[in-house]
This record gives sequence, C-alpha cells and structure tokens, in this order.
Amino acid sequence: MTKIRAAHAALDDARRQLALAVQEARTQGRTWAQIGEELDMTKQAAFKRFGRPVDPQTGEALARRSAAGVAELTEQVCALIAAADYDRLMPLLHPRTAEELPADLIAETWRAVVAEVGAWQRCTGTRVELPDGTVVDPDDEVSGVVVGATTLECEAGSIVGRVAVSADSQVVGLLLVPTDHGPLPF
Repeated sequence: MTKIRAAHAALDDARRQLALAVQEARTQGRTWAQIGEELDMTKQAAFKRFGRPVDPQTGEALARRSAAGVAELTEQVCALIAAADYDRLMPLLHPRTAEELPADLIAETWRAVVAEVGAWQRCTGTRVELPDGTVVDPDDEVSGVVVGATTLECEAGSIVGRVAVSADSQVVGLLLVPTDHGPLPF
C-alpha cells in the first residue's frame, strides 16, 4: 500500500508540474499549437485542459472543473435511455437540448438501435474526452464542454454512445452511432 500511495502522490505532483510548465511556456510566448504538439494533442485540447479563459464581459476567469463524474453521468444517461425512463432522463438535459431532443425522438432513436443490436446489457470502456477525441484523466481540470464516451454492449452487437456535458454538468448533446462510424460531430 505504501508504493500505491507514493505512486499516487507522484502522479498528483506530475500533474501540478505539467500545469506549471504549460503556464511557463505560455508566459514565454509559446502558442497553444506548440504546446499541443508537445503533448500530442490538438491546440484546442491543450487550451481546454490548461488554459485560463476569461469572460469577455466581466474580465473574470471562467470556471474550470474536474472531469470527475462525467463518466458516471454518461453511463446513467445511457441506462435511462435503455430503460425508457424519460422522467429521470429529461431533467439531466440542458433546456435547449431537451427542446431539440424530446423524449419521443430519443425513444424513436433507441427503438432503431434495438432493432439493429438488441437490448442493452451494459456500458464498457467509459472514458472522458474532449470534443476532438483527446482522452482526459477524470482528475484533470477542464473548461467548457467535455464528452463522456462509452461502448453500449447489447445482446447482438454494440454501439458507441457519446454524451456531451457542459461546464455546469448538464447534457448538451447525445450521440448513438455504430462502432465503425466515421468522423463525429463531437
């Protein structure tokens, strides 16, 4: 257990050191594209993970938050869709999202999924990503929208589920696609 605690502490320290190194690179005039390239991610991913965006109206720093909880919310949303429990699902959606994706449209989409791959059994491989697909550690702080991505294992196949989550933990997008999909909108 001592080695586990030490490794965990080292990981936390490495995260802090990385954030400080990125801040230092920015003060030295490095671009988000350069930082992203060094970290093997897009400039947007680097910015969302390490940037400090400022509200243009107030001049105050925009809130950053932990990505923790997004994976659990993603699995909860998928389970509620599969159970046709729209009374519990719809309050999780941002009001504009709920307007654009009413329960009857979600139900119709899920029926089409069931017709292809059968009943839902479980979620596997659930992770948190940025909209560009960069995987985010749940302990990392991010700004803006993040995506919970999972594989929905069904009785006769599987599909990919993606749940876009806003900074205030509201669902702002849902996507159910085949596992061999092409480029995704988020």
